[in-house]
Amino acid sequence: MRQIQHVVKAIIRPGESNTSENFKLPIGFTTGVAVYTNGVEKTANVMTTIEMKDDNSIAIVPAVHIDNWRQMSAGEYEKSFKPLNFDTGNKDYSLIFALEEPLSGVVPLKFHVVFLYNNTIKKV
Repeated sequence: MRQIQHVVKAIIRPGESNTSENFKLPIGFTTGVAVYTNGVEKTANVMTTIEMKDDNSIAIVPAVHIDNWRQMSAGEYEKSFKPLNFDTGNKDYSLIFALEEPLSGVVPLKFHVVFLYNNTIKKV
């Protein structure tokens, strides 16, 4: 098994309160996820949530505060990620990013969501 990363990027622009990104995870077994931002949510003083759904609109992770998605301090890199543990199954997924009110100011809120997954790689 080889550990691989897949990144999904998103932006909430000033005046907007949400955005979503549709994506396909490469075939494999997803072990964890972590979110990184440009920090705008810390000064916006509004609740920021992220939700993940599969292609049947079933919530894999219900809408929860962004801190629930953040990488934690842990001894090992993979263990510091939010655990997911599911087979990607070649499905489409969506991430829904939301603020409780429109983003003020002039700087957009940028997200990088990093998925860790394992995939069997055959050597040629």
